Amino acid sequence: MNLSNILNELEKNRPNADLELQTGNPSTYGARLGIKRAATEAVKRLTIDYRNELLTSAVFIVTTGKDRDQFNELASSDVFGCFSSDPTSLFKELTSKIDTKLYGRESTRALFGMVANALWDKAIDLDIAQYDPLSFNEKYNRGVANVEELTDLVKSAFLDQVGSEMVGINAVHSIAQNAIDKKHTGSTTPVILSTSEEKFALDLYQNLKRHRLPDGTYRGLSDKVFLVVAGKGSTNLKGAKDSILVKNVSEETVGEALATVRNKL
Repeated sequence: MNLSNILNELEKNRPNADLELQTGNPSTYGARLGIKRAATEAVKRLTIDYRNELLTSAVFIVTTGKDRDQFNELASSDVFGCFSSDPTSLFKELTSKIDTKLYGRESTRALFGMVANALWDKAIDLDIAQYDPLSFNEKYNRGVANVEELTDLVKSAFLDQVGSEMVGINAVHSIAQNAIDKKHTGSTTPVILSTSEEKFALDLYQNLKRHRLPDGTYRGLSDKVFLVVAGKGSTNLKGAKDSILVKNVSEETVGEALATVRNKL
């Protein structure tokens, strides 16, 4: 089903999923309960279908530069209709599962193992059946005193071992409810991934793109990945020769940048 059909089915099932069981004839309680359960399961399944369909239409726009926040605010407005997701939210979610009392008491290896277990559960939530495992080695054997330091360590290891695909999938899943609320049915779904870290931005830009590895296998999530540098960038971005530069951010220049993305599609 396409996005429009899925939304129609969601609208049909939502009233029964929200059915109030405590009112009405007691003799029909069992029937009402059955109707509510069936509709609730249908809404769950249709929401997953919607998320998966969004993924096929996603256009990833990685933004960095000193004016990236202003760019993202304008691009995500009703004028342009982009969706926005924090690309570090996956790492933050994984490390949030760790009890803060364990910092300073457990080794980095042990904390890392807990994150790897949390990643297993997250992969199930994202409908990912197979992924490269997150494993500890001496490269990551440094002390972590708090959740921020563990998040940075996990992000580094994740990009080394698992890859950026799951970051993109998580981003699409994170905007799904917003897209449903907005009744989004467009053939493309522009998703902004904003970061102040230019190295991370370059990694996302290069590795979210589908590309062939030397062994003949493929990595990456999509052919539709773009890099926008809003305001001043640095020499770290020289590896992205076809990046879109927006020197002075305004509604006009944001519109021009998004038009460039559409034309490149």
